[in-house]
Amino acid sequence: MLSFLDTLSINFLNTLKRFPLVMLSAYLFTIILFVFSITGHGPMEKYPNYNVANKIAFLMTLAMPLFFALRLLSKKWILSLIGIAILVAYYFFMLPEQIQGANSEFFQRHFLWAGALFLFSIAAPFLFRSVKNRDFWEWTQQILFALLATAIFSVILFLGLEGAKYALQKLFDITIRGHRIEEQFTLLIFALFSIHYFLAQIPKEPLSIVARPYTKVENIFTKYILTPLVIGYFLILFAYTAKIIYLGEWPTGIMAKLILIFSAVAILTLMFWTPLWNEKNNKYKKVIWVAILLQTFVLAMSIYLRIDQYGFTENRYFIALAGVWLFVTALYFIVTTNSSYKWIFITIPLFVVFSQSPVVSAKEVSKVSQVAKLQTLLGSSMPLSEDSNITVKYQISSKIEYLFRKHGIDALMPVIPEIVATYKLKDEKQNDCEVRPYDTSFPHYATKELGFKLIDQWVWEQHIRDTKLEETEVAYNRSIFIHTNRQYNDTNSMNIKGYDWLQSFSFFSPMMNMGMPQYCPPVMEVSPNDSNETRIYTIKTDKDIIHIEKESKNIADIQIDSFINRAKERWEKESNNDKFVLRPYEGVTLSSKDLTLEYENSELKVKFLFQAIELSLKEKKLVRYNGEILIHEK
Repeated sequence: MLSFLDTLSINFLNTLKRFPLVMLSAYLFTIILFVFSITGHGPMEKYPNYNVANKIAFLMTLAMPLFFALRLLSKKWILSLIGIAILVAYYFFMLPEQIQGANSEFFQRHFLWAGALFLFSIAAPFLFRSVKNRDFWEWTQQILFALLATAIFSVILFLGLEGAKYALQKLFDITIRGHRIEEQFTLLIFALFSIHYFLAQIPKEPLSIVARPYTKVENIFTKYILTPLVIGYFLILFAYTAKIIYLGEWPTGIMAKLILIFSAVAILTLMFWTPLWNEKNNKYKKVIWVAILLQTFVLAMSIYLRIDQYGFTENRYFIALAGVWLFVTALYFIVTTNSSYKWIFITIPLFVVFSQSPVVSAKEVSKVSQVAKLQTLLGSSMPLSEDSNITVKYQISSKIEYLFRKHGIDALMPVIPEIVATYKLKDEKQNDCEVRPYDTSFPHYATKELGFKLIDQWVWEQHIRDTKLEETEVAYNRSIFIHTNRQYNDTNSMNIKGYDWLQSFSFFSPMMNMGMPQYCPPVMEVSPNDSNETRIYTIKTDKDIIHIEKESKNIADIQIDSFINRAKERWEKESNNDKFVLRPYEGVTLSSKDLTLEYENSELKVKFLFQAIELSLKEKKLVRYNGEILIHEK
């Protein structure tokens, strides 16, 4: 044990000596989040330095890959000083005042920088040196395997600690209590152990790595897993390309994403084949790059059609940029005799830098493009009214919503200046943090001033469904919506005798965030009789079971699948029509009795008062439900 501890401490000190700033960044990140976990992320007025500490912790997520890349690039301390200067500038000029209040574009840009720095770190030791592809791939493999081993061991260690905690509780009745103890376990393992273990696996002399032959597992993975995948993708994509040429069809939007996946798998396969190339199969290297090059033309056509019709968005910008990178990279590996893998890991960060430059950034290009498209639409469609073409109204509505959500109201000033000025004047009279009805938000206000009611995504999708129903004369039900008449009938009384607590519950299946504009909530006063201390029950919902906990102890598991099925049968009886059509948010209203579920065990008695249930017919699964629960503990 002493020998083991001695070896462990030496490895720790060596890693700390080799990557001091990376480890310091990891320590700062862990310490700050650990303190937040203990204090429970209290309000900022209670902890005046909370915001600064939060920004420093977030900054460290960029500092770790930055110092890692600089250390692999050179051992000179001048680079470390440059890295510190970059972080200081980033802190004062790039980070928002509050991290929690930042928009999604900021987080996307931040972690895009972090990913680009990590990719650059792979090529950093060979930036100013020539290197054989065999040696470079050996180095790249070491980093990839270090990442994989770190992930596996971290998960095993976390599960081991959780298992030990569970065993102590069950065998010795010893409960390890603490505020967010699992969160603290996670921090210690994934923020300290993982970073240290990964750095310890990085070879000390990248330039002196000796290439080794593949193991049996690596041979099987390369020849019989990756290679068939590439061939399969190759055949599917080229068959579809042939179909486009033969039938004269235009490629769909999904084609671009499939080509990017094919290219990524093909390049990865090419690299894994590096130790296996010989004179017989060496020619196939260029065949792979030619296949990628040909597919870039289909990708260009696919993304061009979308951009020409709807304009640039951030997603289309990055797909187009990825297509340009694929074309340039494939051309380089086809034309150049002594092409090097390192340029793959150098050019990707360069393209990321290009995508974030002020004039040609994804955000700026998408704004200019959408403004131009909106101007064209308005110029060719005026005057507008409720009788105007619904497709035109939807396109105008979606572009106004997009520009307002992504770039703010000022982005629409060049297009509809009078409407923007009138809205701003009206908005100044309202409190910035006043909750305003959604129908008075700017997109709704703008389309109303233009002469029609805003057509949002839900209305548009319903229009498409209705059009298909009219064309095929087949009514297809997407979802079952069941409501109780209790929420509509004020005269319907309910006996609650014998129960002590009333609590709400709800379940929602994972849904995409629609990105609607958010406004500040009003400041609400909390009644002394309604504090968190009185809420002793926790209701955890799932698609087929509801759990009731008291003080972190599970006291009831109630199966609701049979109840849901009975409600579905009642719905079928009420609808009594195989071609019954339901519009969005419409459904069948059942009695309170039909949507009431009672349960009792040795510890408590409960009554579930369901208000609404939605089931998807297409996926045949429960989408959501909500209501109240009456609880009596025996």
